[in-house]
Amino acid sequence: MGLLDNLLDAFLKATDPRPRYTEGRCLLYKNSVGGCDRCHQVCPKGAVRLEGWRVELDEVLCTGCGLCTGVCPGVALEYPLGAIQEALIRGKGQLRCSKAEGKGEEVLCLSRLTPGLLAEAGSRFGKLTLARGACAGCKIGGPGVPEHLERMAEEARRYFPGLEVEVVEGALPGEPVGRRELFRALLGSARRTAAEVLPELPLSQEPEERGLPAELRLRRVAARRAEGVRWPKVRVEEGCTLCPVCTNVCPTEALRREREGEEYVLYLKVEACTGCGACVESCPPQVMRLEEASKEEVFQEIPLFRGRPPWYDL
Repeated sequence: MGLLDNLLDAFLKATDPRPRYTEGRCLLYKNSVGGCDRCHQVCPKGAVRLEGWRVELDEVLCTGCGLCTGVCPGVALEYPLGAIQEALIRGKGQLRCSKAEGKGEEVLCLSRLTPGLLAEAGSRFGKLTLARGACAGCKIGGPGVPEHLERMAEEARRYFPGLEVEVVEGALPGEPVGRRELFRALLGSARRTAAEVLPELPLSQEPEERGLPAELRLRRVAARRAEGVRWPKVRVEEGCTLCPVCTNVCPTEALRREREGEEYVLYLKVEACTGCGACVESCPPQVMRLEEASKEEVFQEIPLFRGRPPWYDL
């Protein structure tokens, strides 16, 4: 690929407002019982279509608000989180949307703040202050943004229970913006645009793990700093046939089944569990339940069920 092709590819990435879609983490694509249409329901612009067991995003209608990324139970829709996390760090837990005037670090829309971003920033800085513009008339996210932020903050408290988030309408607390601050803001905006072209990862000291989305790695970082967590996990009751349905529908590969001698064992990698409930809904004998994991369990792979399946001799 030549220089011109690289520049064209970078330009297209920078101007495409759509989040990245990973079909292997989509409950619709995984054929989970009940499917999923949360992204379609939440999109204020009608940019999300459900076509042929996958999600289609309209490049023209999409405004890049990020509402769909926050409600996706399998983290199948996502923006690069590194630039937003860096903005939260530079702002020491303060961030404003692009329609809120004043100084401070900026993100296109506060709807791009995921539970992982909020939990990690809260574990680092304590109270978070988010400034928004007039959402009711906003052409990016729309009037549903404030309620969405509340839901994201509540979900973030599963991973860092002490999280405190204040959302203000208008400018961030501080001195009025001057010429120097305006120039810095413009320069920072240009840097963020360039940064978002690259596949950034969260600013973490931990090595990247293949298969674990950046959002879940942020949740894990926050959980390590918390005294206790309410991380979701699965419990399996008697009656499990050790069939592969739950492992097939799990969007983040949190569940795996291993043969050990004449037995099969079902394992759960707790930190990869999002609590989406696909396994619970799809389980043929209906013996799976959702509950909360302890902090110690979050960083383990725990056995859920062990036995010799009834179909073993077939």
